[in-house]
Amino acid sequence: MTGNCLRVWAKICLAVLLGTFAGSPTVAALAQEKIRLSYSAVSPSTAFLWVPKEKGFFKKYGLDVEILLIESGSLTSQALASGEIGIADNAGAPAIISNASGSGETIIMGLVNSLAYNIVATKQVRDLADLKNRRIGVSRIGSSSHAAIAIGLDHFKLDAKRDNITYVQSGTMTTRIAGMRAGSIDATVVDPGFVPFLVDEGFKHLGYLGKFGISYQHESLDSSKAFLAKHRGTALNAVKGIIEGIAFIAQERNAAEVKQVLKKYLKFEDQSKIDDAYTSLRGYAVNIRKPYPTEEGVDSLIKFLAKFNPKVASVTAKDGVDSSLVAELDKSGFI
Repeated sequence: MTGNCLRVWAKICLAVLLGTFAGSPTVAALAQEKIRLSYSAVSPSTAFLWVPKEKGFFKKYGLDVEILLIESGSLTSQALASGEIGIADNAGAPAIISNASGSGETIIMGLVNSLAYNIVATKQVRDLADLKNRRIGVSRIGSSSHAAIAIGLDHFKLDAKRDNITYVQSGTMTTRIAGMRAGSIDATVVDPGFVPFLVDEGFKHLGYLGKFGISYQHESLDSSKAFLAKHRGTALNAVKGIIEGIAFIAQERNAAEVKQVLKKYLKFEDQSKIDDAYTSLRGYAVNIRKPYPTEEGVDSLIKFLAKFNPKVASVTAKDGVDSSLVAELDKSGFI
């Protein structure tokens, strides 16, 4: 065979080999797996999803993630149950209520394991004791915001029935703030990042509930037992991306990049608001050493929610919590 023939034959072989490899499982495995994630509130802590998306951490672990806003914890739970989404950043209360109804919603990761709410009131309210005979705005009766304020007030020996405190169903955090501005409610709970500009507007900050060490599953990463049974590897990769995002947020050298993400999703133009949101978010991230859900916090919610929903009384923390993904990454040394 001549030199020219050898060269032609080599090119043909190379083309065949490239074609074979291009269709092989090895190359196919490099394709990104599509998955839908959602979040139920626009707040600084939701950046635990936004940052991994924007910085490519989900892609690093083989996921093509679409992130959706479903501005309701209960609607988020419905989307999980129907399979419209695989994983969600949700509040603890709707996750437990959904689980009690047989949806199979499961808390797989603890993102904020304390009462991470601040109580803010109109200027007419002098202090916490002055919440007697007042109207407090919550998302809805039995919601996470309702549970948080009720459990918090119980800590301060305040009782809604005895002290004539009325819980008003006022919707999202944004609409609750609007309700205070309009005078339809006297107080509500908000995320820490919203406190500074509300104080600037003349509202009164009555305190941060997180500093009192009250067990509470405030924010969690949830999935469903059905999704985990079929796509456990996918869920594990999503958890990896979020854990890497938390580590990125916790490092102060990344402040400028994290603030850009917050600006994009929170749509704040005022730099001071972005700075406040970042301070709040980084505080959460620094406190997350190992993102296990808190069974004590789930128990606390179950006891409260059972007052409004008899089905919840039969649920235990073990029914609604699956820490195995975090435990696997912990044991492997990934965390």
